[in-house]
Amino acid sequence: MTRHRFGFHGTDTNDEREELMNDDKSMPIENQSSDKSEHSRRHFLRGAAGLLALPWLESLSRADATVTSSPKRFAFIYTPNGYNQATFLPETTGRDWDLPPALEPLTNLRDRVSLVTGLDREFVPGTGVHAQCGSCWLTSSAPQETLDGGFPTNITLDQMIARRISGETPLPSLELSCNDFTNSKETKYFESISWYGPGHAAKTEKNPREVFQRLFGKPDGDVLNRSVLDKVHADAKRLATQLGAADREKLDEYLDSVRQTERRIQLAEQAAARIGQPPLPEPTGIPEHRGEYLRLMGDLIVHAFRLDLTRVATLVVDPERWDSPRMFHGVFDAPQNHHVLTHTKGDEAKVKITQIDRFHVALYAYVVAKLQGIREGEGTLLDSCCIAMGSGISDGGKHNYADLQVLLAGGLTPQVGHLHYPGRRPLADLWLTLADSAGVSLERFADSTGTLEELI
Repeated sequence: MTRHRFGFHGTDTNDEREELMNDDKSMPIENQSSDKSEHSRRHFLRGAAGLLALPWLESLSRADATVTSSPKRFAFIYTPNGYNQATFLPETTGRDWDLPPALEPLTNLRDRVSLVTGLDREFVPGTGVHAQCGSCWLTSSAPQETLDGGFPTNITLDQMIARRISGETPLPSLELSCNDFTNSKETKYFESISWYGPGHAAKTEKNPREVFQRLFGKPDGDVLNRSVLDKVHADAKRLATQLGAADREKLDEYLDSVRQTERRIQLAEQAAARIGQPPLPEPTGIPEHRGEYLRLMGDLIVHAFRLDLTRVATLVVDPERWDSPRMFHGVFDAPQNHHVLTHTKGDEAKVKITQIDRFHVALYAYVVAKLQGIREGEGTLLDSCCIAMGSGISDGGKHNYADLQVLLAGGLTPQVGHLHYPGRRPLADLWLTLADSAGVSLERFADSTGTLEELI
């Protein structure tokens, strides 16, 4: 079964779908929005389906008096193993901040990018130090809330935001990864940053061709889908007369998700006609050139945002640890082991880490520049975005969970240059701030102490 724009993932098993459907009931109350409908099981069922709707069109927004602005978009880009602090951290703060060597790719974008430093996460003993880096980077669980074995994984910020702002977009969220290693050396905790709930990681797409087909594939299963849905309705109507009140309520929940599927199919058919020719050629697969691979995945996020196919995306540039040499084309003549380099003494290793950091920052700059170059309304696509990039540890050699750094770009947060918190603030304070900017009403997020007022 192939993937289509408005179909369930062909690789999902019934058991996997049932696990995802049951996830929402396991979320702690304190991590849910005060608007319970946004976090209901029904909404989660619809979100997990991965279906399609219309792109956002400026002409339609002008015709509809209720639409007054572009939709908000959020992207979270994750890089592993921390950074070389000596060449990543600026010496100055504020709007006149300097760009150290690793951040030089941001030179032409400095007025659109901020760097927040001095953010902390608490490492929870009992699991691998690298396993928590990415898996808990966006988690909504406080350190003491280990709902997933020894891990404090829980619904992540991206998924919370997706439930709030996805509307009737084709895909409530888009999860991508550039981990093309075929050796399964690590578990999902080393390469998953998006989670539906404790223990349930959102499956990532690694092949640009599959991402393209999911976004722009032709709707070719509509007769089958319609016949299946018609049969579901007929069977459910007969079944309802034989059920008790509790079971009828469960059946209503299921039928609600079916009705949403029907709606998304209708919107997908309209979207296919409106979008017409896809904005880029269909990829043949994973590019061999590393830079091309990263930029292609970035392009897919940009076009998905531009056409309103999704409003929330995550991209794992590489997984944590994963001791397999990686080729960085145009930077080194031979493959490099990023994780091992972070634990290697000497200036040569430090220089290489800086080059890798710069390579990843160049991807971030590429995505931000692409968004800034697309006109939308009276501004640019970047104006309605928040693009974040960071790592789950600051110094890979020391496994330091303190003094984390996060790059921010876009119009959803003010440009403050280099914002440093010398007394240290929980990373969760930043996530609480971004949740607030998305309209997600939360009293706390994980171990947050309050929003970052400078970014309101």
